[in-house]
Amino acid sequence: MTRFAMSLMPLCFCAVIAAGCATTPKADVAALEDRNRNLSAQLNKARADLDAERRARAEMDQRLASAIRDVDDLRGQLSARPVEPAPAGWTAVPGGGMIAIEENILFQPGKVTLRDEARKTLDGIVSTLEGEYARKDIMVFGHTDDQPIKKSGWDDNWQLSTERALAVVRYLREHGVSPDRLVAAGVGENRPRVPNNTEANRLSNRRVEIFAIDAAPRTGRGK
Repeated sequence: MTRFAMSLMPLCFCAVIAAGCATTPKADVAALEDRNRNLSAQLNKARADLDAERRARAEMDQRLASAIRDVDDLRGQLSARPVEPAPAGWTAVPGGGMIAIEENILFQPGKVTLRDEARKTLDGIVSTLEGEYARKDIMVFGHTDDQPIKKSGWDDNWQLSTERALAVVRYLREHGVSPDRLVAAGVGENRPRVPNNTEANRLSNRRVEIFAIDAAPRTGRGK
C-alpha cells in the first residue's frame, strides 16, 4: 500500500462514521413517531371503551331506579288491600301471600341453575299457586347480599338476582303455572331482610321471594 493510500484511510473512516451519525437520528425519530401513533390509537380505544362502559352503567342505573320505583309503587298498592289468611308456610300480605326460600335450598353459591333438591320445594309451591292462589298474579323477586361479584362471572348482584328469579319463573311455567300470571324481577342487594354485617345475616338476605297477589293494572293483566 502506498503512503498516499494510507493517508486517505483516516479520511474514509471518518466519512463512514459521519454518514452513520447522520442517518441514526432520523431512524430514531421515525421509530418514536410510529410508537406515538400506536400509543395514541390504544389511548383512543381505551377512552372509547370507557365511554361505552359509562353509558351502559348509566342505563343500568336508570333501569334499576325504575324497577325500584315500580316495586315501591306495588308495595304501596298492596298495603291498601285487606290481608287474607295464608296457607301453611306462606306469609299473609295485602292481596294474597308470600313465601321466601333461602338461597341454599334453591342454588349453589353464585349459580342460577336450580338444585335437584329444590324441585320438591317448588313442586309444593306450584300446588299452592294452582290451588289456593289460582286466580293470583305470581311475582318472583331475587335477592342477594351486599358482597360484590368476584368469581361467578355476573356483572353485578342485580344481574345474579334477576337470573335466579327467571330460573324460578321458568320452573313454575314448565310445571303448569300459566305464563301470563308470572313476573320475574331482580332486586340485588337493595332489599335486605337484616343488615349485611354477619355471614348469618348475609345468608338470610340471599333468597327468592314469591308473591301471589291479586291482579292489578300495574302488572298488565286483568282479573
